[in-house]
Formats: sequence, structure tokens, C-alpha cells
Amino acid sequence: MESEINVVVLFGGRSGEHDVSCSSAAYIIDTLNRCDRYRVLPVGITREGRWYAYSGPAEALRHGVWFDQGPVVPATLVPDRGKPFLFTNREGRTVSYSADCVFPVLHGPNGEDGTIQGMLEMADIPFVGCGMAASALAMDKCFANTIFEKKDLPHTPWRSLDRAGWQGSDDRSIDQLIEGLDFPLFVKPARGGSSLGISRVQSREDLPAALDHALAYDRKVLIEQGVQGRELEIAAVGGYGEPELSPIGEVIPDREFYDYDSKYEVHSTTQLVVPAPVDPLIAEQVRRIAKEAWQTIDCYGMARIDFFLDHDQRLYLNEINTIPGFVSISMYPRLFRAAGYEDGELLEKLIRLAMQREDK
Repeated sequence: MESEINVVVLFGGRSGEHDVSCSSAAYIIDTLNRCDRYRVLPVGITREGRWYAYSGPAEALRHGVWFDQGPVVPATLVPDRGKPFLFTNREGRTVSYSADCVFPVLHGPNGEDGTIQGMLEMADIPFVGCGMAASALAMDKCFANTIFEKKDLPHTPWRSLDRAGWQGSDDRSIDQLIEGLDFPLFVKPARGGSSLGISRVQSREDLPAALDHALAYDRKVLIEQGVQGRELEIAAVGGYGEPELSPIGEVIPDREFYDYDSKYEVHSTTQLVVPAPVDPLIAEQVRRIAKEAWQTIDCYGMARIDFFLDHDQRLYLNEINTIPGFVSISMYPRLFRAAGYEDGELLEKLIRLAMQREDK
């Protein structure tokens, strides 16, 4: 029998997506625990930024009580390839575990934005998903849009504004900022996720409140022209170069747009349709642009690429999500189930890619 592979599942974090991260981690932990090959070592980061090794049931993560129910012991990551994680028990004795692979399940800032990826790269620890640069570029929608435009990838018209610019603005400067854009507009934090801080703006009068709301989440915001039509998504897995793509899925929100409650509320009636009924020519275009977007920002491991399709059958690249949601109903695993992958097989592929990665 092959020796066990120590997989550190890193979850929680300080972002507003803490609960989503915990739910995704619970599903990944349960799935990996069904395979004898892996020794799963859950490590949680509290909302205050403290790290703890967690050895309780995964169900407590879903209910947000993992830290209170425990057991937990302080965990420290150090840049020592032989002993990257140190778990200190309550008697003060330090026990070290070698992390063969880290599976970051950290959504949002300080987890999906290249920060944790850079730390793991410095420690020379294999990890699942995109590297530091690709993670940072995908997370910052202003940077990503700029790069996509340089590559002539279709995107809705957009503008950016930071907190300093907003504080020093007047009505005329705001009118100049949005000149050429048609309502409705979407105002969103430039480096957010799970639709937190996003507003759909129907008129000029509603814009200031939307900017204030988005700037409460990030110092930089994105203003995009809305698209009336359909929301399509495709999942990718693979190494550098051309990824393997899933079938295309469609999100049919149960409200004005696919916001946080629509994604995660228990009583949400949002539909996720896999495979999506799209014209073969549109499907071919989605797959081509998804591959180009993956290669443009140098993705690795996994990503979900999102699109808009308007009523005139014009396709727009929306964004790349480098750590997509990973609960049982999430689009990423659902899309690959439609491709014939069981969830355990998909996770094994991601871990194998992580351990085979050569960045130098």
C-alpha cells in the first residue's frame, strides 16, 4: 500500500467569505477522508487571523462552530520544508507534521488573492490551485480586465474608482466616470468574491449609495455595464498551457442577480443547469475564450470561468474564480460530474497536479 499523503486543508480566514470557506472545506475533508491514501489535517484560520489545527467533525465547520466545539490546538506555518506545520498541544509540547500538500480553501482576500500562495511558494510546499501571480491577477478584477482587453477577450464596458478618488469627487467627475455606460450598472469591490458588496444600480441617483457599499469592502471598486441575458460558467482543471474543460453550465438566479443569498441561502430557488442548452457555436466560443483566459493569466490546477451571453447572442467574459466554491451543490464539482468525474477523483487529480507542479 502506498504511504499516506499528508494533505493540509486550510480553511476559514479573515474575509467576509469565512463561512463559505468552512462549508467548502467540510465537503473536501469528508470526500478525502473516504480515500485511504490521504491523511487529512484540517487547519482553520479564525476571523481574527489565528491559526489552529482542528480534529473535530467536519459537520461543525458547516455550522460555524468548529472553533467552539474543537478540539483545536495552535498551528504555525514556518518556512522549513521538513516541518512546515507545528501543532502545539495544551501541555506545551510541540508536535510537527510534514505537509505533503496544502489544499487552500480560502475564499476572498488573504486566501484567494495570492497572499497564501506566495507564502506556500516561499516555503516550497506543494499546494492545490493557481500560483501567487495568477491568483492575485484573477482576484483583482481591474487588473484582470486590463489584461483581458490587451488580449482582445470580449468584456463588458467598465470603469474603476478607488476610495481616495470617490472622496474627492463631485457630481461632474462621477458623470464623466460613467460616461458611455448604460444603466443598469453593477458596482462591486475590485477584489471581492461570493457577490459580497455588489449592487445593481438602475439610475444615476442610486450610484453614490452603491459606491459607498462597495468601498466598505475594498478601497477599489469596479463599475460595469450590466448585461441583459444569461449567465454561463465553465470549469477548468489542468497544468500550465491548455486545461481540461467541463461541460458548460448556466445559472438562473431567483432574483435580480446572482448575489450572496441567491448562492448560499437555504431557501434559494436559484437553478444551476448542467449542461446548459446553448448553440454549438456559442459553446465553441465559450471554450475557446476560457482556454485563452486561463493561459493569459497563467492559471494552474483549477478555476471556474464565468460568462454573460446577451439577448443578441454576444458573449462576454466576466471573471476567473481561482478557488471556486466546493460544496456538493457548487457549480465547479457539478460541472465536472457532468464530465464523468466523481468528486473524489476530481480532488485526487487536483492534489496530483499540485505535487507535480514545476514552477522553475
